[in-house]
Amino acid sequence: MLKISDLHTYYGVIHALKGIDMEVGKGEIVSLIGSNGAGKTTLLNSVMGVCKSSNGKISFKDKDITNISTYKLSKLGIGISPEGREVFPELSVEENLRLGAYTVSSKNDISTGYERVYKLFPRLKERYKQSAGTLSGGEQQMLAVGRALMSAPELLLLDEPSLGLAPNFVMMIFDMIKEINKQGVTILLIEQNANMALSISDKAYVLENGTVSLSGNAKDIAKDDRIRKAYLGIA
Repeated sequence: MLKISDLHTYYGVIHALKGIDMEVGKGEIVSLIGSNGAGKTTLLNSVMGVCKSSNGKISFKDKDITNISTYKLSKLGIGISPEGREVFPELSVEENLRLGAYTVSSKNDISTGYERVYKLFPRLKERYKQSAGTLSGGEQQMLAVGRALMSAPELLLLDEPSLGLAPNFVMMIFDMIKEINKQGVTILLIEQNANMALSISDKAYVLENGTVSLSGNAKDIAKDDRIRKAYLGIA
């Protein structure tokens, strides 16, 4: 579904991505793990057209989307929940969700989107008139993911969905990711909690200094001694 070939991206003079090759198959959960500064968010931003790549190719369903305008990706079937949630604090829960459907013209499809999100996240339905800025961190994360789902994406990019959340919300978020995947949505997940990410993923890529240092079956990577020591806290 998503294929990245020999991707290079710069931040000024900094060579942030150095020839990334990656594939995400339809129906998979694929995790991207690595330390801070490894290039994970840069990779997602390159896919979304926020960071312009200097070389390489990004394809979605065999269509070249390299450096395409970000707003066009939603129409193609790609959604993103960014790092830090980035909800609109002064707007209500429902208004935030409506913004996620800005490319959707059918009122029936928008209504279906609301129903889907509220079924996944009953807390949001209870708070649909509440200002997003008054929600807890976990509820804001639900809202950020729900907003991304309003356009009915085939591919969902999740950037650090459990960052800064209490343990009970972390479990809830990962259960939610599995449920969304069961509904037929392919997921590319960036996550500092490598143990949880690998436990729910089909495949995984390890990024170090802008390059892929290891890739393969997520369960096999979780057993790799280097990964266990560096990312899972197991000596």
